[in-house]
Formats: sequence, structure tokens, C-alpha cells
Amino acid sequence: MFERLTPNTMRTRIAQQIRQVILSNQLKQGERLIERKLATALGASLTAVREALIELESEGLIVKRANLGTYVNTMGMAEIEKIFEVRSVLEAFAVVEAARNATDEQIAALETTYLEMVDAARAQDTRTFNQRDMEWHAQVWRMSGNEYAESALRRAVLPYFAFIAIRIAAVDPMSLLRDALGHLPLLEAIKSRDAEKAQQAFASTLEGWLAITRTEFSDEGHLEARA
Repeated sequence: MFERLTPNTMRTRIAQQIRQVILSNQLKQGERLIERKLATALGASLTAVREALIELESEGLIVKRANLGTYVNTMGMAEIEKIFEVRSVLEAFAVVEAARNATDEQIAALETTYLEMVDAARAQDTRTFNQRDMEWHAQVWRMSGNEYAESALRRAVLPYFAFIAIRIAAVDPMSLLRDALGHLPLLEAIKSRDAEKAQQAFASTLEGWLAITRTEFSDEGHLEARA
């Protein structure tokens, strides 16, 4: 699950590895993270592991419970609703600003990530799909040119990606493909530099994602990939 690390930039690299393991569904919701075991697996010091866990806690990927230990975060529908409220404001802003400010190079990179997401969906590669999905949104946030909005969105939305990554291991492959293709109107609006079109496309898409999430969550079945 992990690869041994050298001392250079240890905390950052530890955090990156644990983050990837969570987002790729190798660590499950509610699973306990034991610092000594992590240190042994990574060939790292306890101090470096603890510093990395602090970083991941700030992103909402893990939670420390007093006298109980550290766990991969879990999420209920109430928390998801709050995240979507934040997205409806901050991510809508980021999408609009991306349409206004994106460079040709940034748009080309965004389109490449979109195509990789579609390919992963067709291959039913949920791990790669979720990584490309998260990366696509992070690219849009950066394209906004507002580092404060980007930071707030990372804090609010990354735990949702972790939640989704844990729950999409056995979905219908067509569900992944539908979700991937759902990003296309946003991509086209950003490519056209049409801020109003981008805002409308995002509002409609986000509403659809939330509606499906509510339905799937209430049915207690596997969630489709919603990002």
C-alpha cells in the first residue's frame, strides 16, 4: 500500500501517500490510522507521520477523536448538504472566474484531464476516475486566479471526494461514464470564455449531482460517482 520514503520533504510526501490511499479507496471510511504502523510502513519517524496527519486533518480527510485515535473521516447527508451549499457559492465563483481568466495552456490541460476521466470511466477504473475527477475540479479552482477561493474549496470539497472514492468501488460502469460526460458543458463554457454560460452550466450540473446523491444516500445503496 505504501512505499518507503527518504527524509527529504518527508511530511509532505507522507501526506501525499496517505491522501492518495484514502482517495483511491484503499483505506475505508471510519478505518483507524495507527501512527506507529504508518511510520513503520513508510520508513518514517513518528514526528513526520504526526505532522502529515495534521495536514490531512486540515483538509478534512481524517478526524482525530479525543482518547480514541485517528480515523478516516466519515460523512452523512447533513455534511454533504453543507458542502454543496459551499460549492454553490465558491465553486460557482471559481468556474465563472476560470471562464474569464483561463489561459490557452490551462484550458488544454483541463481538456486533457477530462478525456482521461472519460477513459477511466469507460475502463471502469474507479481509482483513476476519482483522481482525475478531483484533479479536474482542482484545476478549475486554480484557473480562477483566486488562491483564497481555491484554499477554501480544497478544505470543503476534498472530504467529499474521499467519501465518494470509498463508495464507488462497485458501481455500474455507465454511471461513471455519465458522470464524466456531465463535466463537458462546464468544459465547453470555460473554453468559450463565456462566464454567464459557465455559471448556468455549473448551477444545473451541481443541482443534478446533489439530487442523485440524495436519492442514492437515502436508498443506502452504492453512490454513483458525483463530483
